[in-house]
Amino acid sequence: MATLRPSDPLIPTPEVATMAKAALYSLGQLLDNPPDKITFTINEPSLANAEITLSGETFQLVTEILKTISKGHPVIILPLQAELSTQEAADILNVSRPYVVKLLDSGTIPSRKVGVYRRILASDVLHYKQQNEAARHQALDELTKQAQELDMGY
Repeated sequence: MATLRPSDPLIPTPEVATMAKAALYSLGQLLDNPPDKITFTINEPSLANAEITLSGETFQLVTEILKTISKGHPVIILPLQAELSTQEAADILNVSRPYVVKLLDSGTIPSRKVGVYRRILASDVLHYKQQNEAARHQALDELTKQAQELDMGY
């Protein structure tokens, strides 16, 4: 079985961002009340009016991608079961590669070795990131609470 890899990022040009905005505008009210399933008809003569049916969940994912692209932000598709290198994990976590290696050595993030290389599941990296962000928010909330109790003007 081939190892799933992250896709190359889509870095939208101004033209692509404008097209994404137009697509979102065309979808209009569907964005506020997404359907359980939606069918698109492609009016392309060579395709003989082909139809594409998406589940509601897939439609919501596509609209989130369109929203991001419409703002000019890059997008990458990353399957949760994809195996990442230490550098790819570091890029996702916005930390150095040696720091990721320390997290792997300590067992904070699970990994496996393929020869001399370490491989980390994207789901494990994202789980660590989520836990780290939650702990950071909890610490900030506690600091805010203490500052308010001490009447520090915050």
